[in-house]
Amino acid sequence: MSSWIPSPEAGAVVLVASSQQIRDEVTRVAVAAGLDLALAGTVTEALGLRPAVVLLDAGNAHHAVTGSDMVVVGLEGEESQAWAAATRCGADRVAVLPQASGWLAEHLGKLQRARDHGTVLGVLGAVGGAGASSVSCWLAAGAAASGMRTLLVDGDPLGGGLEVTLGSELLPGVRWPDLGEVRGTLNPDQLIDALPSLDGLALLSMGTEPPNPGILGTPAVAPVMQAARAAFDLAVVDAARGWSADGSLLPYCDSVLLVVPGRVRAVSAARATVAQLQPLAVRVVVRGPLGPDLDPRRVADAVGVPSAGYLPHLRGASAAENQGRILELARHRSVRSFGKSVLSTVLPGTSPAVA
Repeated sequence: MSSWIPSPEAGAVVLVASSQQIRDEVTRVAVAAGLDLALAGTVTEALGLRPAVVLLDAGNAHHAVTGSDMVVVGLEGEESQAWAAATRCGADRVAVLPQASGWLAEHLGKLQRARDHGTVLGVLGAVGGAGASSVSCWLAAGAAASGMRTLLVDGDPLGGGLEVTLGSELLPGVRWPDLGEVRGTLNPDQLIDALPSLDGLALLSMGTEPPNPGILGTPAVAPVMQAARAAFDLAVVDAARGWSADGSLLPYCDSVLLVVPGRVRAVSAARATVAQLQPLAVRVVVRGPLGPDLDPRRVADAVGVPSAGYLPHLRGASAAENQGRILELARHRSVRSFGKSVLSTVLPGTSPAVA
C-alpha cells in the first residue's frame, strides 16, 4: 500500500531569514513553544505555504504583506532596522532576540493553543465484549448529527477494524497505514480532505488489511493526532485496552470513557483498569443488562470514578455490529438520549442537541 504524504502546506509558522544566527534563535523559540518551524527562501514562498504566522528578518521585509500574521525578528543592536522593516511590510510586532524570546514563545504558544482547540475523547472497554466500539460509533455519530465537526478514530490495531462495524470498507480516503510517512506538522485542512466520511462523520480507521501492530508507535501518530485536534471539535478514539508497548492513543486523549457491563466481574476489572489509566480523567459508562443488586450508581461507586451515563441493553446490537449496520441504532431513542447526556458531561459548556 502506498503512503499518503501531505504537500508542504503544513507549516503553521514559517521563517524567512538570511541570518543563520536568527534561524538558530527562532528555532530554539519554536522548540520551546512546541511548534514545528518551516523555512522559506522568500516571503512569496512563505505565503504559498498558507502559514498562520510568518517570521522574517529585516533583510526580507521589502514591501507590504497581507494575508498572514507577520512578526519581524532581529538581533540585539538591530532594533531600528527591525522597526523600519515592520513599517515597510505592515507588521505590527517586532521581536528582538534573544531578549524577546520569552514573548515570542508565548505568542507562538497562543497560536498553537488556538489551533489545537478540539477535544479528544477515548473510549475503551473494561473487559472484552463490553461494547466500547459500538459506544464510540454512537457517540461520534450523535456529535456529528448535532453539527459538531467530528472524527471517529480507530485506536486498536488488533481490534478487527471499525470498517466492518460501520460498513465503510469501500469509502475512498486514507487510513492509518497510509499515514505512516507523515512527519512534522500536518495541515488540518489536508487531513479533513483526505479522510473518508460517512453521514457527515469523518473516519480514521485501520483499513481492511491486517495493519502493522506497532503502527500507533510510529512518529506519524503525533502530527496526525495534533491535526485531528485542530481540525475537529471532537475526536472519539475507539482505544485498545491498556498501554501497549507498540503504541497507544490514550496519551493523546483529554479524558476517557470506560465502558463497564453491569456484571460483578466487569466491575472488578474496571477498578484495575482505572488504576492503569492514571493520570487520565476517567468516567464510566455502564451498559445493561444489569446483574442482581447492581444499578448504574452502584457500579460507578464501586469502580471509584464518576458516571458519564447509562446505556440500556439494545436488542440486535451485536448483529448490527457484525453486519456493518451499527449506525442504524444511533437513531434509537435510548442511544440518542445517552449520547446527549454523555457529550454534555465530557464537553463542558456545551449541550449538544443530538438529533
